[in-house]
Amino acid sequence: MKSKEEILKNYYTYTPNGEPEISADKLLQAMEDYREQTEANAFDAGRLLKDDKADHIHYLYPTFADYKLNLERETDPHKNNIKLVADSILPQFLPDDPNALSLSFNFKTGGKQYSAFYTKNPEGYWEFNNYT
Repeated sequence: MKSKEEILKNYYTYTPNGEPEISADKLLQAMEDYREQTEANAFDAGRLLKDDKADHIHYLYPTFADYKLNLERETDPHKNNIKLVADSILPQFLPDDPNALSLSFNFKTGGKQYSAFYTKNPEGYWEFNNYT
């Protein structure tokens, strides 16, 4: 892992008298490089395993690039808002059957109709799965 100083050296320019200086744009680029390097190192340190059998290890995301690509695909700007609304009205739709393992309900927000889907986790709590 490169230190901050090593990354900054790549972006310095030098004045005629030999003093190093860095422009605001170059500083932002250096900061972005450092952030990406730190994210990649954190990813390597804590990536999730799909299968942790001793004889054959499968990572959920083999590389940091795969992980970032997956994040970009999963990004839904409305999902958090829809989940917030659905979670707030969930108690009104809880099933009478204590053995029910899933539920769904329809609601309208922002002028659009949505369906929220929940499943019951092993601890007995309802978890938001998806919406349409």
